[in-house]
Amino acid sequence: MNDNRDLIINDGRQEERVDEEEEDDDDNEEEEEIVVSALSTQALEQKLVTLRDQSNKHSQALTQKLATSQSGQNLLHIGSSLSTLPPDLHALLTQLHPVLSAAESTEKQHLSNLQKLVTCGNEIRLEQRRVNHASQCANLYEDLIFAERRVKRDASLRKRNVLQASSNEKGDADILEELDHVASLERTACTALSLLQDLHTSSEQVSVLTSKLPGADASNLPSIHTPLESDTERAQFVMKLAPRIRRLESDTILSLTIRLETILKKVQREREANSIYSGMENGGAKNCNQQEDIMMIGHCLGGLALLGKGQEAESIFARVAIMPLIRSKVSMGRLDEGGSRGECAGLFSLLNDMSNTIAITFGEVLRLSESMFNIDNSMEIDLVTAGVWVPIATALMADSGINMAIFSPGIASILQGNYVAMDTFLSEVASRLLRGGNEDIQLSKHSSIITEKIRRSQNRIYSHPKTAEFFKKWNLPIYYQLRFGDSCSRLNTAIEKTRREGWIAENFGGRDEDFDRLRRNTGLELPLFIEVMDILSSFWRSDVFLRPLTHRFLRGAVQIIGRLTSFFSDGLEGKITFGEDRKTLDENGDSPNLANGSDVLSGNFDKSVVITREPYCWGGIVEDVATVTWEMTILESKLTHEYIEEVKQASIGKNCVKKEADEIEILVKDVINNAVEGTKPLIEKAWNEVIVKLLIAKCCGPLAAVKGVAATYRMTNRPPPTQASPFVPTVLRPLREFNNAFRRKIPPSIGVRWKIAVVNTVAHRYSLAVEELIATVQRTEVALQNRRARRTVAGGMSDGEKVKLQLYLDYKQFSKNVQMLGVDPAVVDGISKLQTLTKDAENQ
Repeated sequence: MNDNRDLIINDGRQEERVDEEEEDDDDNEEEEEIVVSALSTQALEQKLVTLRDQSNKHSQALTQKLATSQSGQNLLHIGSSLSTLPPDLHALLTQLHPVLSAAESTEKQHLSNLQKLVTCGNEIRLEQRRVNHASQCANLYEDLIFAERRVKRDASLRKRNVLQASSNEKGDADILEELDHVASLERTACTALSLLQDLHTSSEQVSVLTSKLPGADASNLPSIHTPLESDTERAQFVMKLAPRIRRLESDTILSLTIRLETILKKVQREREANSIYSGMENGGAKNCNQQEDIMMIGHCLGGLALLGKGQEAESIFARVAIMPLIRSKVSMGRLDEGGSRGECAGLFSLLNDMSNTIAITFGEVLRLSESMFNIDNSMEIDLVTAGVWVPIATALMADSGINMAIFSPGIASILQGNYVAMDTFLSEVASRLLRGGNEDIQLSKHSSIITEKIRRSQNRIYSHPKTAEFFKKWNLPIYYQLRFGDSCSRLNTAIEKTRREGWIAENFGGRDEDFDRLRRNTGLELPLFIEVMDILSSFWRSDVFLRPLTHRFLRGAVQIIGRLTSFFSDGLEGKITFGEDRKTLDENGDSPNLANGSDVLSGNFDKSVVITREPYCWGGIVEDVATVTWEMTILESKLTHEYIEEVKQASIGKNCVKKEADEIEILVKDVINNAVEGTKPLIEKAWNEVIVKLLIAKCCGPLAAVKGVAATYRMTNRPPPTQASPFVPTVLRPLREFNNAFRRKIPPSIGVRWKIAVVNTVAHRYSLAVEELIATVQRTEVALQNRRARRTVAGGMSDGEKVKLQLYLDYKQFSKNVQMLGVDPAVVDGISKLQTLTKDAENQ
């Protein structure tokens, strides 16, 4: 780019020099002209030769400059053509002028001819368009006339039918003619829809069109493809027919609605008559024209749907077919049938009766409607939802007495029964109405098409605003508070009675058969835990549970579990005292506890003697702690397995898909597992701390007898010992008896750690006592070393050696007792220390 710019600049400079030189030449020529006038012919010829030489030099210089510049090189290619030019350009222009004039004249003539041809072509196109529009308008007008005739004929037929209402039944030919006429009304609706669409388009065209399309530009050549100017002749024609089109629409809608209403009433009358004459010969004749009636209803529904009057059809069906049925069946007396006033015992049978009657009378109409309009989840006419469900829901909610009896009975059990009845009806209404009779149900059981129709219809029912209003009528939070309040009262009563009378208090608030069933199926023995299990299970029983309250009942179960866990924890820590008011004694006057297991738990003791007693903490009784902890372990296991399955089965409804069911199961597991998570540390604490501490205290009591071993042989001249001291078997006796009594009630997560902990501590304290005794004996022997009483007559052993031998025998017996408990003595540090302390007496 820079090189080209330099060349252009150089060319410009060279051209400027050439211009300057030419100007100098012009000045010289002027001066020469002045001189020439005074020169002779010979001088002039000489001057001409000189000028020619100069001209050649300038021509060569100019050519050289052109050849050395970019612009000059671009002009060299025309050199050959320049040589052919005549020397006189003016003469050339003079010769070319006639030719150019002729060409211009010819071009104008051709352009004029082209314009004429294009104008004629556009006129032909315009006339052709007008012909097409005229043909369309003629066809449109012809359709309008035929449609008007069909509507007028329907009006005249309606008048004749009114006059001939009491005439005999029509024959087959008349029925077919009527069917054809109703089908023609649907065709009329199609025509009216087409005319309305044309009218709408024409109205928009007239209103939008304010200026014509711009014509061809004068500078451009005309073309046959130039768009024609828009016109509104066809639109104006349609606009003139607007009143007749609107009247045709209204008359068609009127004819279709009246026909639909008439046929629905006819179907209802024939079904009623068919039920009356079902056992008579003419019962079949009453039902012979059923299919034709259904086909006519389909034509009416199709015509109304085409004209956007689906709501009119739904309203007619609800008003003519459903509302008379509702008025004939729904009443307070029918609602309370089979029960006392206000119990709504007949609600379930009432809803079943209505659904069965509707399915028998208008089931085919409903199935036809679903087949005609069921596209995606939106319908032009939805008779199941707007024609059946909405009228029933409206009737139940509109009457103040029925509304109060169903939705606000004030008694939890009645409210639950009413809700279950209504919810069952609502969830099954689409299936009951669209599956037909028993034969149809069997044939279509595995039909995916019918199943899909039912699913879509049911989804539309649930998404309808009337359904949302229906669910808002139920005061479910109050119902839950009533149920949860009863459960809390049962739990509080059971806890208080347990605190007064102990763990064996009979405090079950449910039915006796439920108590026996739970005790047999769960393995629980204490009444309080059986009561809690029954309370938790009652949330999900069919006579209590409501699916919309799943989250609330789940929360209530967590609160009940938390309340029991807190009671267990407080008692374990000694924060709660039992027996503040009374205490039950057995036949011997001893206080029964859970220590001796079977009699108390089975209730085989005398409760006749009741006296006041001092309060006590059950967390200080090792048997009580073990038994209650085992009950808590069983409850935890039941809650994390069977109870989760029970909650899941109750929470998953009939219409739940697999994904929803899986999500519910995961949620229930998380909630219940988190609720019982707090019991595991308490169970471990009960065994590894509380029970261990209590057993250590019991086992360490006999260790006080270790000090008496020295007194037994000091200055008594007794023979050397041959067996263990009497106190040794009693050291681990409480642990052995407890282990034998509760070996099957040890939680799997506990194992034998608690037992090893007890043995370790007892052995350690035993070794300390032995170590202290041996030190005392050694000090005594040193004090008596200079006395002749150092050795006794029997065996020649000193008193100290006898004591050590006795301690060795005691150690061997204690080690054997530890091994009998299932604990390896080698892992017990205290026993190893005992062995070290008594090894001197091993060879005696």
